[in-house]
Amino acid sequence: MCGRLNQFASLPALSLAGKKLRIERRPKKKDEDRKVEVPVIHNICPTDYADVLTMQADEIGIERMRFGLVPSWAKGSKKEVAKKFGLTFNARCESIFDLASYRGPILGQRCLIPVQGWHEWPDRTTPYFIHRTDDEPVLLAGIWDVWESRSPDDFESGAVITSMSVVTTAPGRYMAKFHDRSPLILEGEAALAWMQPSIQTEDLRALFRPYESKLLEAYRVSTTANLARNKSAEALRPISPPVPQAGDEPVKVEVDSGSQMLLFEP
Repeated sequence: MCGRLNQFASLPALSLAGKKLRIERRPKKKDEDRKVEVPVIHNICPTDYADVLTMQADEIGIERMRFGLVPSWAKGSKKEVAKKFGLTFNARCESIFDLASYRGPILGQRCLIPVQGWHEWPDRTTPYFIHRTDDEPVLLAGIWDVWESRSPDDFESGAVITSMSVVTTAPGRYMAKFHDRSPLILEGEAALAWMQPSIQTEDLRALFRPYESKLLEAYRVSTTANLARNKSAEALRPISPPVPQAGDEPVKVEVDSGSQMLLFEP
């Protein structure tokens, strides 16, 4: 599961397969949801907006999308579809070609979400932040769609929602210490292939592989990261040493009074 994202205030330079990318921000769509204008960098939760890379006419650009896909065919107002599609922020690779919400986007509307890192909860309450030790962007595979409300109640706040889901797969060895799912992480040629409109279904399936890297690092952070309203860098601040790469055992969360005190620091 990947339900909290953290991005960069300014996206570092990116290269794919040895090619430096020149990335320009695309203009907002007409009648776009006004929430797209609310910048969130830390602790990006479902229904928040995040920066996403898409390809158009062989050019990669960046645009903001709602975290949690709303399929183009959904019926109802913004409030109604938000309730119906509240759990679409992750798309399991095993069923992505079969489920109605995802099978169109996986074939024609794929994206990459550049993140500084993300959170996992080994025991559902204790958050760990996962990132690269070199602080380079991690590229998460995603799918996206565009939906438009026909309800007059939504016209003032913006009737168009561009949204995305993070694709998930089985975890690599290190990620398995924290959860039984992992975001699909792509690099180099694989990341570039993901963005190509002409890629075949079987070639897409071949990209659904657990990610292995000694550059991944996770450390425990304050439970203030559990609060959706907390959009500060506190959500990333370590309160314990990094979990070592060695070993295959799941993380055992041990709460002590010293760590608990950190939860209430300003």
